[in-house]
Amino acid sequence: MESAAVNRQSQGDSLVPAPTPVSRFPTTATIIALYALLAAIVIPVFPHFPSPNELTRWVLAASVVDDHSLEVSRAARVLGPQFEDLAVIDGRQYSNKAPGAALVASPGYLLARPFAGPPSAGNLRPVLTAMRWFGATLPLLLAALGFAHCARARGGDPALAIVAMLFATPLFSYGLLLFSHALTAAALFGAWLLLYLRDRGGVVAGVLIGVAVASEYPTLVPALVLIGGLVVQRSWGRLARVVAGGAPFALMLAIYQKLAFGSILASPYTYEKLPEYRALAHTGIFGLQAPSLGILMRLLFDPARGLLIFAPVIAAALLALPAARRALPRAAFVTLLLTPAALIAVYSGYPNWHGGWNVGPRYIAGAIPFFLFPLAFARGRRIAAILLGASAAAVVPITLTFPFPDRSFIMPWSTLALPLLRDGLVAPNLLHLVSRPLAIVIPFAIVAAAIIIATKRNALLAALGVLLMFAIGSLAPAPSLTQQLRIGYIQEVCFEQRGAMARAVGGLPLPPHAVARAHAEASLPPTSWPF
Repeated sequence: MESAAVNRQSQGDSLVPAPTPVSRFPTTATIIALYALLAAIVIPVFPHFPSPNELTRWVLAASVVDDHSLEVSRAARVLGPQFEDLAVIDGRQYSNKAPGAALVASPGYLLARPFAGPPSAGNLRPVLTAMRWFGATLPLLLAALGFAHCARARGGDPALAIVAMLFATPLFSYGLLLFSHALTAAALFGAWLLLYLRDRGGVVAGVLIGVAVASEYPTLVPALVLIGGLVVQRSWGRLARVVAGGAPFALMLAIYQKLAFGSILASPYTYEKLPEYRALAHTGIFGLQAPSLGILMRLLFDPARGLLIFAPVIAAALLALPAARRALPRAAFVTLLLTPAALIAVYSGYPNWHGGWNVGPRYIAGAIPFFLFPLAFARGRRIAAILLGASAAAVVPITLTFPFPDRSFIMPWSTLALPLLRDGLVAPNLLHLVSRPLAIVIPFAIVAAAIIIATKRNALLAALGVLLMFAIGSLAPAPSLTQQLRIGYIQEVCFEQRGAMARAVGGLPLPPHAVARAHAEASLPPTSWPF
């Protein structure tokens, strides 16, 4: 922690009094521990739903470890012929994702492999869960610890910001799933903390930047913002250490792309298995085009995906920017603003901005820790508590039921999560092995406990935010017959509730193609779960 003595800020800043630190370590530590507990209980690997974004990383890890090959054709056969997230070259199949997240998650595969055995439908769930811990949950928890430490060192109170990041934004979902977004958010934010608040760890910051870019290629743009800040400051020594830390990942990417796709500049997206995504990747720069105001507005405000719809607590953090400016060195504050802005600018030029089946705008989830950091310095917290409750109401119900809504579900916390909850259906968790009521209640109780601990006297205001968000959700149009059928389909296939499709449409004749698809997918992995 810094003393209350006069502290010189970064180059160009005047002498200002250093803030008096606020110590709430037990509170923030408890919040982080509660997220870890929830992540240990909840295992959102659904029967007969081979989650494409997650399992394409599993097939890469399995192929490298078991087949000593980057080609994933043998492991992919476990998932069935319809599995989507693959790149295909001359009949050979590869993961269609950047390899960084699979690399970071691979210790989970290696630890589980001696117990689970070779790749099979029967061991997908435990192996994927072990990989998720290394590739998503642990990076997010480490980012939260770094967030809390650095905010306290600048005199902030990080409890509200930490509970927002972990329990009231789309990162709540992505820390529980083997997507790359929790990892890239943690890596970019961790690099910023090290470079601009800790003023050390240049090599480690370079490693984190390398991990981010190797996991999601477009994060190169916000990474250049972090590096550019060092150039502006003429911090040549730190810049050299950052380059040294990131160089092995650049080399790894070059080798991977040369071996898999024939060129170090190749992209797996240009070889997508699905024709529509392959065509998109051949436009602009691998699908990225000039920023569009229309896409930007959808990224922020779309009722099925918008960031400020799923995390309105970010608005409270933006109101705290003046306080953050007073607490942070100039370079830290400028890069705090520009890094997430660069990420959003990149994806505001991406026609597939919504990202498919997911919670919120997943491609810009890496901006969330940057947006929330000023909240640690906010003074008025009543509005923040209301918006925190509203944000939790948007992301928690859908994540703890079925975190793969398609875009047809406007305000899915109401239109999809509530119908599932009314039927007592929640995502697979360990408590299903003990008691169904406990499996339903305990995960939500953990979330409530974290929010109450963070808000304390304002907990009732957070509850008001929850009610307001569900009231807003009730304004969504009544589900069409097609949407009712989709909900029944999810219940029948992914929750193994026989007859759910017929009940969902009130006994009307079921479309033959829906029946055929449900029958075919009922044989797919992962295996059953005792709901």
